[in-house]
Amino acid sequence: MTFDETTLERLAEAIHENYLARFAPGGPSWSQLTPDMQEANRDQARAIPSKLAAVGARIAPAPAEPFAFTPTEVERLAQMEHRRWMAERRRAGWRYAAVRDDRRRHHPMLVRWEKLTEDEREKDRDAVRNIPQVLARVGLGVVRESRPAT
Repeated sequence: MTFDETTLERLAEAIHENYLARFAPGGPSWSQLTPDMQEANRDQARAIPSKLAAVGARIAPAPAEPFAFTPTEVERLAQMEHRRWMAERRRAGWRYAAVRDDRRRHHPMLVRWEKLTEDEREKDRDAVRNIPQVLARVGLGVVRESRPAT
């Protein structure tokens, strides 16, 4: 599934708003983000269908029943999200450095999952847990195609 431009933009904004609420209260609003950071959020939104498919789920019109990932699914998809994020950042010209420098496009989290701190891993887990709520913002939901991994 691909999203039309309006839906993609709304999903990306919802992703950013969730991040602000949980990890960066008072951070920059969507309109204050650089085009690079807005595109990073759009890329995360574009990856939602493939994440869902990886755990036997799919996007559907908003279902009557709420959806939640199992702990095993959250961990698996969080690792997928981190790999996706690293690939997206590298395509955008970012490189690893011990200290973040946005002007030089250096970031200390461009490392394997195993090297992340628990706080950094939680950001990826949170992004996964929020997928149903993000989709609900545009009238969509998540349904299972197969039994969840435990």
